[in-house]
Amino acid sequence: MTSLMEQEKRLMEELSQRVHRTFAAAAAAGVSTDAFADVKAIADAMSAALPIHHVYDQVVGPFYDTAGLTRWWNVSRQAVSKKVATGAVIACQLEEGQWVYPVWQFTSSGTVDPALVQVWRALRAGADPWTCALWLRAPQDAFGGKTAVDWLTEGGRVDPVLAAARADVQRWAA
Repeated sequence: MTSLMEQEKRLMEELSQRVHRTFAAAAAAGVSTDAFADVKAIADAMSAALPIHHVYDQVVGPFYDTAGLTRWWNVSRQAVSKKVATGAVIACQLEEGQWVYPVWQFTSSGTVDPALVQVWRALRAGADPWTCALWLRAPQDAFGGKTAVDWLTEGGRVDPVLAAARADVQRWAA
């Protein structure tokens, strides 16, 4: 397994190469240095995409926070809130009131996996967000010992996951 230090080194090397290419292209195109004047804002935007750390990271996380998601999606906080309210994004609220969004729900293009949203909505009919997120990340015999997230993101059919989710929601209600 790769350590955090090794991951940080790999990330910094990749970022360094990409930043270098961007600056080289800007120089070749005659872009003014003013385009890169606010170095702190650029660094803030880049680091906002990094998953944040929380106590639930071991099971449910890592997470993005709202600031990171708004930057990644290039939308307002209100647009993210609307997705939370409609169940179009998997979101859990921390005790301090901050919302976090598990990284595993997102495709590489930033969309939310539609099968996960289906299951999320079914689970939310009977439980709080943290219970639902934990359910999605718990290994289950019905999925060959995989989590619902792994099952779905590896191409498994959504029907057995929805059936298991609905059965558990019924048990929770009893």
